[in-house]
Amino acid sequence: MNRTKAGIFAVAIVGAFCLAVVALPTRATVGWLPVSPEDLTLKDNPKQPGANAMILYREDVVNAAHVHVGGDTVEEYMRIKIFTQEGTKEGHVEIPFVKENENVSYIAGRTIRPDGTIVNFDGQAQETTVLKQSGLRVLVKSFTLPDVQPGCIIEYRYQLEGRPDYVIDRQWEVTQPIYTREAHFTYIPLDQGSLTPMHRAHLLPADAELKPQPDGSYTMVVHDIPGLVEEDLMPPEKPIEARVSFYYQQPDAPMATDPSNKYWDHYAKKWDGDLEHFIDKKSELSQEVSKIVTAADSPEAKLRKIYARVEQIRNLSMEDYRTEKELKDEQLKPNNNVTDVLSRRYGTERQINYLFVGLARAAGFEATEAYVAPRNLDLFIPASNDVSELQTDIVWVRAGSQEYYLDPGARYYGFGQLPWYETEVGGIRVDKKGATIVNTPSPAAADATMERKADLKVSDDGSVSGTLSIDFTGQRAGQLREEMRKADETGRKNDLEEQIKRWLPVGSTIEVTKIDNWDDIEQPVHIETTVKIASLASGNVRHLLMPLEIFQEAQASAFLTATRVNPIYFHYPYQEIDDLKLHSPDGYKAEALPDAQKVNLGAVSYEISATQLADGVGVKRQLTLNGILFGKESYPALRAFFGMVKTKDNAQMVLDDVRTAKNN
Repeated sequence: MNRTKAGIFAVAIVGAFCLAVVALPTRATVGWLPVSPEDLTLKDNPKQPGANAMILYREDVVNAAHVHVGGDTVEEYMRIKIFTQEGTKEGHVEIPFVKENENVSYIAGRTIRPDGTIVNFDGQAQETTVLKQSGLRVLVKSFTLPDVQPGCIIEYRYQLEGRPDYVIDRQWEVTQPIYTREAHFTYIPLDQGSLTPMHRAHLLPADAELKPQPDGSYTMVVHDIPGLVEEDLMPPEKPIEARVSFYYQQPDAPMATDPSNKYWDHYAKKWDGDLEHFIDKKSELSQEVSKIVTAADSPEAKLRKIYARVEQIRNLSMEDYRTEKELKDEQLKPNNNVTDVLSRRYGTERQINYLFVGLARAAGFEATEAYVAPRNLDLFIPASNDVSELQTDIVWVRAGSQEYYLDPGARYYGFGQLPWYETEVGGIRVDKKGATIVNTPSPAAADATMERKADLKVSDDGSVSGTLSIDFTGQRAGQLREEMRKADETGRKNDLEEQIKRWLPVGSTIEVTKIDNWDDIEQPVHIETTVKIASLASGNVRHLLMPLEIFQEAQASAFLTATRVNPIYFHYPYQEIDDLKLHSPDGYKAEALPDAQKVNLGAVSYEISATQLADGVGVKRQLTLNGILFGKESYPALRAFFGMVKTKDNAQMVLDDVRTAKNN
């Protein structure tokens, strides 16, 4: 599947909410480039043998010169050679766009068969809403080109058209999902008004030259750009792809090329002004604080109580799954200040964070906002002076000598916890005096645990059944709650059963019987289940062999290949703690247990042991990951480690039928 990358997006595409079929206008005449016989007969990419497909030619033209008349436009032309059946997925094209800012004004496409005959696209595009956030809707228009087969060439054009008098920051996404042989880029900036056009490049190849033209436009030609290789446990795409960003300097903002801190001071003061305006209700905040805390409370106890209070506010930002009609029917009014949030008992995630700052200040704490670059999307490089990197806000509080970074607006994370994508990231703390560069704390493995306890009975036919309980804490609990926020109780139960089933051997059955603490974010998510594994043990009438660990290591599949292209990236450090009780079949006894294993490499550690019980075996296991980002040079060591984990988990223990042994 070819997902065309649009440069204005800084959000991850997530699951769709609604779907419509839209007929798009097409150009009366489309200027397709001639196709060379060599390209038509090309069997493989000579510079990347074995590729499924490659971009033969690409052209990207952004024109912002006529924004005041009809909005800016992005014209994209793509010609792709298909080599394999897998490569035919490139015939499905997706174009993401923000509905409130722009639209897809036309598309055209065709398939050129290996024999040179042409099939034009004359179908319809499907329009899918994939994300609603902060009043904006991210949509995708998708279409599938006809009769795409190995050996053919596909090509398509489309145009994005922005709304009049609205300048959109655009990007040339130089790196594409597949190899690019040749690409031409043009940017025509706004030529009037008080905005200053600016640009910045990231990870361009050495021979790529951004050339300013006499008419004020910019052009660039690139050749032989490797595709972005998708791998398990890879970093977010934006920081590792080549791109050129175009943006406009506000007339009252310092130049982004200023080497001093004036650039960040400008935004810190601006955002501090927004905060102060929203929370300028000192009397109302003081009255509310008096209901929440007492003079006898410790500083942290006060902050915890304030945190719990703002978590009672309905978080509209986490209701992105609700339809526009549902929200409209409620007739929700916009909040202008913290008094509105308190009285109406709803707010956006930013308004909830603002409320926390206001209440914390009313309780005597030093508190303000911090804007950070979430690491699931981007990196913060202060010297680049790129405000678009700071895409989310959190709260900074000082209580004596203790500093806290909190995000009440994240909704599913308890006091002292940040969502994983806001940990170990950079940003700025806002203040009326200017910006302070900050870094949020690094997470620890103990902040994200999964503890599984199983009490299972082994049958003499090799099947296993019993109970399994799981406790998720910290990051794991928060992430689970956030990912399943759209599901009702039945849907949540089904989702959990599917997730747990993936840990177990094929053919296992699982039923969730109890879910505790789902809405209490200060507590672990506790799940109780019944489980049945059809054939865990094997052997004959006298001996049963079974592995020490019943769960499959989730990370092992990410280390199957011998080579690696990208760095290895985990969302957060974590711990897995297992405590298993395996009760032998009647008349059986554990006679041979594997030796205990303990491996500690610093970044990763593992230990497993088995002990004989009166009626079976007890197994204890712990796996700990103490890092987030590892260079690809670390891949062999990590691959060897997780391979060792899989081997040790599958070490066999022997259950003997002592009754048969006595008779013999």
